[in-house]
Amino acid sequence: MSQTDQVHDIGTHKELFIDEAPISSMRNVRLTMNAPFQDHEPVLLPEAPWEYRLHPYATVMREGDIFRLWYLAYEWDPPAGVELPATGAAADAALFWEHTRGRLCYAESSDGVHWERPDLGLVDYRGSGDNNILAPAVHDPVHQAGWNGGTVFHDPSAPQERRYKLWSEIRVAEEGKSGLSGFYSPDGLRWTACANNPVPGYADCLNVAFWDERIKQYVGYSRHWTADSRGDSYRSVRRLVSPDFENWQDLGAVLAADETDLTLPVKRNRESRQIVDFHGNCVFRYPGTADVYLALPEAWWHWSSNPFPEGGRDQEKMGGFPDAVDVQLATSRDGINWQRAGGRNPFLRLGPSGAGDSKMIYAFTQPVQVGDELWVYYGGFRYGISEKVALKRGAYFRARLRLDGFISADAPYEGGELVTVPLRFRGRKLSINADTSAGGAIRVQIEDRSGQPLAGYNIGQADEINGNSVRHIASWAGNAELGQLADREVCLRFKMNGCKLYAFQFVS
Repeated sequence: MSQTDQVHDIGTHKELFIDEAPISSMRNVRLTMNAPFQDHEPVLLPEAPWEYRLHPYATVMREGDIFRLWYLAYEWDPPAGVELPATGAAADAALFWEHTRGRLCYAESSDGVHWERPDLGLVDYRGSGDNNILAPAVHDPVHQAGWNGGTVFHDPSAPQERRYKLWSEIRVAEEGKSGLSGFYSPDGLRWTACANNPVPGYADCLNVAFWDERIKQYVGYSRHWTADSRGDSYRSVRRLVSPDFENWQDLGAVLAADETDLTLPVKRNRESRQIVDFHGNCVFRYPGTADVYLALPEAWWHWSSNPFPEGGRDQEKMGGFPDAVDVQLATSRDGINWQRAGGRNPFLRLGPSGAGDSKMIYAFTQPVQVGDELWVYYGGFRYGISEKVALKRGAYFRARLRLDGFISADAPYEGGELVTVPLRFRGRKLSINADTSAGGAIRVQIEDRSGQPLAGYNIGQADEINGNSVRHIASWAGNAELGQLADREVCLRFKMNGCKLYAFQFVS
């Protein structure tokens, strides 16, 4: 059965144009990725004694009027006589991590920009509980290397004592081992380990988990090693599922560099080498939709010898010019099959030369809705991955995107047309997220699958929509009521000029 033979039952869910799945045909319309506005001014810098370095993997949630931030801070904690290494050589990197402790910390904000570190009294730090440290609760050699790549999510369907969940790599310095571990919390502050830790496999990149209502399971994304057709190994993203957040099934790699990446016209020293690794994934279900999954994978680019001074790290093994990280956008309808949007161009771009986000940026987990915007938080560094490991202190930044604004169906000034696949909906009005600016317009015809307009809803009766709003209401000769069409099979024909169409939804 073809896509247009099926009836897409959207109910009152929002439909985004992340791909061509909701589209039967387009004329003079194209799908365009829309990058957010990046402020490039830090919203959080390392300040506390236990925050020599801020790790770029973190979680921001908004609960009521409070923004909550869970983040990883590294303390440089050497014995007397050991100096901070500065050159970035392999030996210096090993020395830095040998005397570094990783701790899960917590901050709050009333505006999402200015953050406070509350004195929680949960962990003793040098004889005092006046700190914002959550874990590890006991600092001993076993936990010295600390926590890494963890993210938090809120699970409203769980019992109160397990309402918040954390998925993080726990490194055990004494044993030289690490593993992916789950934790529960009633409040996001006091954490208890799951019964079935650790989850097998690599976990030193971003680890994301959430409850997927569509499949009634917990879904997790973590790091995976993949070999390309030339036998070269590189980092990719694996997917795991669990019925209970404790027993996980590893389903293997779902997002990775491919042969298309190898066709990038850049000068390589090794033709067999993949030129990009995915360090993180930032996968999330988009709220209010039936089947929209988005990811903000962090792409580490390295395709030729690195112009670092002598004493730098082993470039054949670790790096390669440009040794920089930016963030792409990937889309999926099932969380398994992914498309990299926007021609694989960056969704989040590096900041100006010398800025705190000029060489590496890592997106946090699911964006935060603030009014009619989405705020995408990210961590940044002014050095590349293989450069001056001990000097990368890090900072957190904010980018702002229009609600639903990841990808739009764009029609030029002279006009275009988009027809949806057959739909079945519930609700009484058609809400449209669109930007026509001053000189553009959009009209909607409701028709059957053969293209015949329904009585009272043809294009001649459609009222023109002009302006920029995330919730235009469509109408026909002044009538916006659609309740009598609910549960019928219909198609929408959007006639647009000078317009960006982001999403539509039938609302009550």
